[in-house]
Amino acid sequence: MGTSSPEFDSNAMKLNEVLTRIIRGRAIALVSKEEGLVTIVFDDQSTLQIKVVGGPTANMLGDGKIESVAEDEAKLTLLGEDGRIAILELAQPGASITLTDKDHRVEYSG
Repeated sequence: MGTSSPEFDSNAMKLNEVLTRIIRGRAIALVSKEEGLVTIVFDDQSTLQIKVVGGPTANMLGDGKIESVAEDEAKLTLLGEDGRIAILELAQPGASITLTDKDHRVEYSG
C-alpha cells in the first residue's frame, strides 16, 4: 500500500470482489478478538468470522464502515471508509471466512 492513498495496491493484493460487494457500506458495531478468531458484528446484526493465526497485525477498523476487502495469499485486509485498515493472517486460505446474516444464514464462505 502506498503512503499517499489508503486504497489497495492492486499489484500487491487482489480485491475480493464478492465479499466486498456483500459487505461494502456495512457499519461495524462490535469487533471481538480471541486466539484464532476475529468476529465482526455489523449494525444489521450480520456477523463476519475470520479464523486467524494469532490476532490482528494492524490497526482495527473501529466503528466505521467497510469500503473493501483484499486478499494476498494468507492475508486478508479490510479497508474502512475512513482509511483505517485491519490485516489478518488467515488460518487456512480459502476456508477461513464466514459471513452470516442476522438469522445465521451463510451469505459468504471462503
